[in-house]
Parts: sequence; structure tokens; C-alpha cells
Amino acid sequence: MANDIFSEGTLDSLVAQAVAEIPDVDIRILNVQNYHIPSDYVVVESKFSSDNYGSEIRGVIKPIIEEAENKGCNPNLHTALYEAVLNAHQHGNKLNPDKKVKICYKITDNIAEIGVVDQGGKFKVAFIPFIFKHKRKDHEANFIDFYRFAGLQKPATNNGTGTSFMHTYVDNVSYFRSEEGGLVVHITKSF
Repeated sequence: MANDIFSEGTLDSLVAQAVAEIPDVDIRILNVQNYHIPSDYVVVESKFSSDNYGSEIRGVIKPIIEEAENKGCNPNLHTALYEAVLNAHQHGNKLNPDKKVKICYKITDNIAEIGVVDQGGKFKVAFIPFIFKHKRKDHEANFIDFYRFAGLQKPATNNGTGTSFMHTYVDNVSYFRSEEGGLVVHITKSF
């Protein structure tokens, strides 16, 4: 049977073809409410180099993960948070070592709430149906990396699986615009 032409989960749908006409979404110009960091969140701001950022990210998130794990959180939170910060640096900040990634978080006895804020404000329009697929949990049965989903060439330094890992390892992933116009990825994990 053929695919539904209004499905956003396939590359040959009308939605995917229409989305492919627009290269990027600039959330800085959209008329949406801004995400405000709650006053009871801890805020950590970091800049990452353009060549050794993987280990730098692990160093920044280590105390946050340890705090959550000491309260009983599953170690999978590490993967989700690492991927959120990695995506913010790679895709949001375009590996610019002068741009900051802000991690704001609150960890209680039974939940970790973490916002990761970049200074980019743009993403590929194909990311929209990719997120819809994840919000419906379709990625669990039909795992696909972003580049394959979007019909894009996969770069040598990126697998396109970070968003899928985030949606797999935490209870909720939400997306917002920051007060400065960057993308906020907010993850929550109950334990």
C-alpha cells in the first residue's frame, strides 16, 4: 500500500516535500512565547572549543548527572543531556567557540528538569516533522537518523541520532525559544 500523502513521517509525502522547499526556520522572528528560566533552577554557562568539545561537554555535565544519580536517577540521563548539549553546540551555535551553551536545571528527590539553551535560533525545517515523529513515539518502532529522514548527506562528524537518544532516554522533551532567541531543549526524567 502507498504512504499517506499527508504523513510527515515519510520523505515522499506532501508535507516532507513542502518542508524541503524551505531550508531553515529562524525562531528569532517567530511570534511565540519565550522560555524563562525558573528562579529555582541552577544555571551553568559554558563555551566549548571547536576541536575538543566532546570531553569538555562531559566535564560540564558530570556534576549534574552525579547529583541526579545520587538521588536515584537512571544513568541514561547522561546520554540525553550529553546529546542535548552536543546538539546545542554543533547545530545551534555552529561550533562557534565564542557562543555559550546554557544549562539550567533543578533536581529534586524524584525528577530532573534540565533546559539546554543555545545562541543559534535556527534549525533545518525538516527537523519539524522529525520532532513530530518523536513526539508520537514513532521513533521507537522505526528508528531513523535525522539525515536519512531528511534525505541529507550525513557529515563525517555527526550521526544524526542525538534527538532520538534524547526522546528515548527521558520522559519528556520540549522545545522553546529563549529570551535571547536561541533554541531551548527542555528534558525531564522522573525516577
